[in-house]
Amino acid sequence: MKNLFKKLLNKKETMKNEDKRKPQETQNQIGASKKKTYYHLVLDRSGSMNSCWQEATQVINRQIKYLTRIQAENPDTAIIFSLCAFNQVLRFSEELMNVETAKIDWTTIFPDGMTALFDAIGKSIEFVKEKAEEGLNENDSDVVMLVLTDGHENASKTHSGMNVKEMIQACERSEKWNFLFLGAGLDVSEVTRDLDRGNKNSMSFEKAKLASAMGMVSEELNEFVKSKNTGNKKRNFFDDGDLSF
Repeated sequence: MKNLFKKLLNKKETMKNEDKRKPQETQNQIGASKKKTYYHLVLDRSGSMNSCWQEATQVINRQIKYLTRIQAENPDTAIIFSLCAFNQVLRFSEELMNVETAKIDWTTIFPDGMTALFDAIGKSIEFVKEKAEEGLNENDSDVVMLVLTDGHENASKTHSGMNVKEMIQACERSEKWNFLFLGAGLDVSEVTRDLDRGNKNSMSFEKAKLASAMGMVSEELNEFVKSKNTGNKKRNFFDDGDLSF
């Protein structure tokens, strides 16, 4: 009887340990054996975004649904979503999420404050590297980071323009990272001047055209996922569309 009781205790302890390991195992296995595309959205939530905030939340929700459909149409693909919403404070999604289950609690994210653009980009690169772990080293894994802003840098504390420029260039040299910039209501090339981007993978548009701009991003992501299946990976974005002033 004593041995039986001991075995039951050991079994219970083993099950507890297995349960503790499950969340991390699940995180590491997102999109296992599939071509991964990590889509990270860096979203400006400074006070000036208030004029288009409601539309922005609706458009982003629609985009996640659209990306779910793209993933379903490409069964060997996993699209993994994450978010950084920023003003002078950065708010990250807790984990990387497959688009099928990705949700954003907009009740906790609202526009106010300033624009820590450089911190948001620099910390986002660090966030994706930390969360994706070894997944980024797989042959068919890539990152598409979209930065959507309507204002100039004015509040960063930990990253400078030069620092972020060097981080972006180092990521791009790996040929696994793609950085896209959208300027809502302003010339995005002026916003990214310190990053030496020019108009590379960038688009400027009036705020009234936000839905069209994000729709174009969705189509570009669709083309990117399909290009990975052909072996001729897409490198240039927004070549066929123009919503500029």
